[in-house]
Amino acid sequence: MKGLASFVFGVIACLQTVLAGGFKPFRFCQLGDIQIGFGLDGWQNDTYRMHLAAQQVNAQEFDFCIAVGDLTNDRFSYEIQAFQDTFPEFEPKIHLLPGNHDISNVATLKQFSVDYNVSDHGAFSQNGYRFIMLDSITLISNLTEFEGYTRAEWQWFEAELQSAAAQGEEIIVAHHHLPFEFTEDEPDSYWTFPNRVRGQYLKLINKYNVHHILVGHRHETKNIYPTDNSFTIYVVAGTARFFDTNGFGINYFNVASSDSATGVSQEYVHLQGVTHMKRSLGLPNGCPDIFAH
Repeated sequence: MKGLASFVFGVIACLQTVLAGGFKPFRFCQLGDIQIGFGLDGWQNDTYRMHLAAQQVNAQEFDFCIAVGDLTNDRFSYEIQAFQDTFPEFEPKIHLLPGNHDISNVATLKQFSVDYNVSDHGAFSQNGYRFIMLDSITLISNLTEFEGYTRAEWQWFEAELQSAAAQGEEIIVAHHHLPFEFTEDEPDSYWTFPNRVRGQYLKLINKYNVHHILVGHRHETKNIYPTDNSFTIYVVAGTARFFDTNGFGINYFNVASSDSATGVSQEYVHLQGVTHMKRSLGLPNGCPDIFAH
């Protein structure tokens, strides 16, 4: 059944290529929280599921993938080493983003780039689309030590949006935290952008006609929509632990035209080869706190 679904997905992509009038379609995936060290069955099995994810990604021949943060749980040396040892198994380019378990202060912000050889935020273009990848920790934190980083990232974010719009590129945004989970004006929660910055963020999303936002953090898999349905927030649990009934998995995306409002389709696919799909009934504890109180 999964093979048939992939075949149909490919046929649709080919048909859409013809209809796109010269646009070159591409495919990418969204990896959720890999978070080695957080799983119910030990960090070795988290690492094994990362290995399974690499096999699944490689078989799909994506143009690239985006991992939306929390690469390890506690930043223990053996967790980081396990990630570093397994990461080369992925054949396409994997763009890594930080989560709140990766960065909680300036020291870990700097160490993130050392451990994974990447910046904490960045952007790239693909066939008329601009992918803007944010460090949502520094973006939404009010810790004094992040103040300069926070201000600079907001400025950089808006400049990237302006640049993409000026070049006629469609925009897709990715980061770790959810902008909101149920409604745009909901109270602050552990999972979401606080209200003091949420409005600023959503104003930019709407101003620049962003239709697709990729996030992790929630350890659930679902799509979230604003009141006017103008964009979609794609939440995917990843490969460490899940709190819903959707299991471990990956979001597949097909970009079939230069109109992001209608040309981007998404399919959630379970992680293949897993030894269990045991839901966690507990919520996270001992998480790094990125806010002042």
